[in-house]
Amino acid sequence: MTMDFVDFLREMLGITGDFAIIEINKDETKKEIRIHLRYLKKDFKGQKIYDHAPEREWQHLNWFDYRCYLVCSLPRYISADGKPKIIDINFAPKSKGYTFLFAEKVIEALQKIQVQATVAELFSTTAYIVRSIMESAVENGLLQRKNTTLANISLDEKSYAKGHQYATILINSDENCVIELVEGRKEEDVKKLFQKSEPSLNRVNMDMWKPYMNVVKEVAPQAMIVHDKFHLFKKLSDAINQVRKKEVAENHQLKTHKYTVLKNAENRTEKQQQAFETMMNDNLKTAQAWLVRENFKTLFHIENNNEIEEYYNLWKNNSLAYEIKPINSVVATFDRHLKGIINAIITRTSSAKHENMNGKIQAVLAKARGFLNFERFRINALFYFGNLKLMPLKIY
Repeated sequence: MTMDFVDFLREMLGITGDFAIIEINKDETKKEIRIHLRYLKKDFKGQKIYDHAPEREWQHLNWFDYRCYLVCSLPRYISADGKPKIIDINFAPKSKGYTFLFAEKVIEALQKIQVQATVAELFSTTAYIVRSIMESAVENGLLQRKNTTLANISLDEKSYAKGHQYATILINSDENCVIELVEGRKEEDVKKLFQKSEPSLNRVNMDMWKPYMNVVKEVAPQAMIVHDKFHLFKKLSDAINQVRKKEVAENHQLKTHKYTVLKNAENRTEKQQQAFETMMNDNLKTAQAWLVRENFKTLFHIENNNEIEEYYNLWKNNSLAYEIKPINSVVATFDRHLKGIINAIITRTSSAKHENMNGKIQAVLAKARGFLNFERFRINALFYFGNLKLMPLKIY
């Protein structure tokens, strides 16, 4: 083994000249390679080396079909405060059992594959190591995140496990990234999202969940609360489906047309459109409920802000005239939150991006088949959607 090859190998492994490669062992049975290192200097940052810690190892990138480990007995020195310490190393994170290069490649794979078990198998490591890398990446990313002032945000809930276990997600609407998550959706839970800083909020998009509204009014009374149209239309769509479920018992033509009555007209197939026209001609309550939702859409095209409430009241009276119980219930809910609805029409804002992100989070949930606890869900959401600098911070 020539010096040229040793220097090349050390460079490829990401090891500084402070360490020498003294031995390489191959175990054919276990398909493992161990590269033994030795610290060359007699001091560390001017402090004399007095002994060595027990030998330990760090998992490195595989060599072909072999798992590769770096092995070293790290020196200890007496620090300025008189306490014994182990030297800092440049090739591995402190107190971790893997190298920086190994962590970087695992992070890259996780970003593409999004399945921890598959990544663990690809790198011949354990799910525990992969989770550890994810947790450290998120921790480092949060430390590097700049304290940007939050102006426009979204608040939403997400069920992350069976049994209706919810988390509240805070999203920066301007940068479309997850800022933080908290377990639960009660007022005391949501307040934790705002404890680290005093947000100078301008606008908060949310549904009509009262605890969210109460917290925003308390921590940022100047902020505009917006009940954006995604959540508004969802309530109206849910009402349409309730009417259909009740009416289908007497009108079997509705039986296979759940999505026919929930779709926008332009998205229906020719067959669905024909079926819907029959429903309209038969004056079914389901078709009437659909018209209520369609008429509500026109409010978002009003140019004069001073006319919004007038047109809302016109829509309300027309909707109530149908005497459809689920629709009446939605109208009553809208009345109680009219200011937030008007704000949605005025600002023309939407949580569509947030809902799109929710869909992506749901995909991660599906791949993981749910999470055993909130913290694992939080780490995954911030890892994939926090817009963080995830690569490990190296010591040089």
